[in-house]
Amino acid sequence: MKKTEPLVKDVKTTPKEKLPRRSDVLLDAIAQSAVKLLEAPDWRTEINDLLKLLGEATNASHAYLFENHLGKNRQIVTSQKYEWVGVGQKPEINNPDFQNVPVLEEGMSEWYSVVSAGKPFYNTTKIFESIWQDTPGRQEIKTLLDVPIFVDGNWWGVIGFDDCEREMAWSKAEIHAMQVASSMLGAAIKRQQTDAALRASEDKFHTTFHHTFVPMVIGRLSDRTIVDINEAFSNELGYSRDEAIGRNASDLRLWVDPDEHTKHQELLKEQGFIREFKAKFRRSSGETGVALISVAPIIVDSEACVLYTLYDITKIDELLVELQNKNNELESFTYTVSHDLKAPLITIGGFVGYLEKDIVNGNADKARKDVQRIMDAVVKMQRLLNELLELSRIGRFINKPEIANIGDLAREAVRALHKQLTTNKVTLTIENDLPNVEVDRHRLIEVFQNLFENAIKFMGEQPNPEIKVGLHRRNDEQFFFVCDNGIGIESQYHERIFGLFNKLDARTDGTGIGLALVKRIIEFHGGKVWVESELGHGASFYFTLATRT
Repeated sequence: MKKTEPLVKDVKTTPKEKLPRRSDVLLDAIAQSAVKLLEAPDWRTEINDLLKLLGEATNASHAYLFENHLGKNRQIVTSQKYEWVGVGQKPEINNPDFQNVPVLEEGMSEWYSVVSAGKPFYNTTKIFESIWQDTPGRQEIKTLLDVPIFVDGNWWGVIGFDDCEREMAWSKAEIHAMQVASSMLGAAIKRQQTDAALRASEDKFHTTFHHTFVPMVIGRLSDRTIVDINEAFSNELGYSRDEAIGRNASDLRLWVDPDEHTKHQELLKEQGFIREFKAKFRRSSGETGVALISVAPIIVDSEACVLYTLYDITKIDELLVELQNKNNELESFTYTVSHDLKAPLITIGGFVGYLEKDIVNGNADKARKDVQRIMDAVVKMQRLLNELLELSRIGRFINKPEIANIGDLAREAVRALHKQLTTNKVTLTIENDLPNVEVDRHRLIEVFQNLFENAIKFMGEQPNPEIKVGLHRRNDEQFFFVCDNGIGIESQYHERIFGLFNKLDARTDGTGIGLALVKRIIEFHGGKVWVESELGHGASFYFTLATRT
């Protein structure tokens, strides 16, 4: 660092010829420097030309730039980074004495107090302490001018000039001009730092956007057109970047529910952002899911955009629905315990009293009927308890899956119900060449048995009752069916019948657990079950299996 000292003093300057012309040259040099710094993406590429312009304009011996930084002991030091030298002067850019110099160098306290306060230091070296002369390259300097450079309020370094021929070589106007040049350079450094930070931020965002596992979309705010998607979005929803960019959510049919889409747009318009908006979405395959959608405003290429993030909660939502269904079943179970199970107990209690009276009165015939009524209530309770126990075991205790023919499973169920089918004169037909499936054999027989029993129970007055079992194919899907020509089921009950203890006709035999058991078994196998029916036109129960066929 070139030696410096107090603030500008009111001293006599060495006369100069044609001073106004030199001032004009200096102002022109500053103007040229401003243009260079404004146009240059990196101020460092122009700093040597800037020092040359200013050095020549002021007739300085040297023009230089020192930059502050942390030294080895974490103390602030300063180092000469750039230099211009006048004709006949010795360069000092490689002088190690001008590298890593403590800003509080011995004998330079006045210089430090002035420059660090943001003021230019201008003085003759005659007043400097003798230690100044100990550094090679300083002995010839007669006048020193150091102008501090501040960046974002912090002292960054100095731009300096020395004169090895004259003392107090520059006027106050020229010093002020140097301050302008210093401010201009500080602004250029700040702009470059800001640009670098912005680029780093953009690079970080770009890396995060394209490498995160969270699906993300950038949409233009003005027309909601998609300007970019990340790989996670492409993998999750099945759209390539070429398919998505330039289109909007409506073009891609991403929203399943129009009302949710409208509510989302209104919320975004009202708030300017959205946090975890739950909505159904549609993949390119047509498959739907549930996601939490968040939206945040961002700027992309000076254009207002929004960043969408989608967290797929389809599985979680399904589990929540299942949990709700379990809770509903628990409520039904509580009702059953307090009602359905209580009814046989009331019957038993009542007929025990009748039995006692009939025995006392010696009425054997009535006593036998009382006993029979008690036995019927016991059997009903036993059946209900057994079916509840069976239902509770689905999903916990299962038999080892095995390969079995779906037709053979249906035939085993027919053999178990032979008496009921014969008594009710039901014709049951099973298609040939049904596929093999990998399932819990015992459970699938239960499915057919419950579906057959349900069909027999609701044949009504059908003179020619029929049940058919087969495989139906629709597009790329295949599903099994059990159809009958009985009384049918009204559409409002299509979902309800699969609920626990939901009996459409309380007068019929059974506990209301059969179809709930069917649903539980099919879902445990990764499939789904549903009914298609109209009142008076029979019922068709369909189910799928996710296991290997």
